[in-house]
Amino acid sequence: MGCLIERKAQIIFVTASSVQENSKKHRVVIESRPEFAVVKLQGSRERFSIAWELIYDVAKRRHAENLRLEALAKRPSKRSKAKVGQ
Repeated sequence: MGCLIERKAQIIFVTASSVQENSKKHRVVIESRPEFAVVKLQGSRERFSIAWELIYDVAKRRHAENLRLEALAKRPSKRSKAKVGQ
């Protein structure tokens, strides 16, 4: 009887966002690997590997911070309260 071998795939994402490096804007390219992601700028040979777990941790931390900033933005500022009372 045969056994199922884990299927491995490589997916490449080219983002619409760009990062400025050396006074030029470059798109961010993310290569998906089974154990980690590789991040680089389009047209650059420099590559950075990052574990999926770390990406999740960063996203989770940023999510909490983004929720906090959104809540602050929804609150009326002290200046707008002062103008209403005048």
